[in-house]
Amino acid sequence: RTRRLASVCTGAFLLAHWGMLAGRRVATHWASAPLLARHFDGLQVEPEALYVQDDRFWTSGGVTAGIDMCLAMVEQDAGRWLAARVARQLNLALRRSGNQAQY
Repeated sequence: RTRRLASVCTGAFLLAHWGMLAGRRVATHWASAPLLARHFDGLQVEPEALYVQDDRFWTSGGVTAGIDMCLAMVEQDAGRWLAARVARQLNLALRRSGNQAQY
């Protein structure tokens, strides 16, 4: 049993295939979102979201959005100060919120 489980980009397809995302809100890459929604009826696919947290499950829209998702996890676990330090170390200007559009 894990405290948190995450997928990046089209990794949401695997979690959905294994039945782990049934009935949940999810993100995946915008170009793959229609396919994910079509193959897995019970998902609430959010095609524009950078990342989505639904309980202990996190999904991101793409690889770069996965970085935003990880920074949000750091902030949730260790606070905004440490997340900002990590972002600075990665040369990121700022952490984007999950509800920001992918494009």
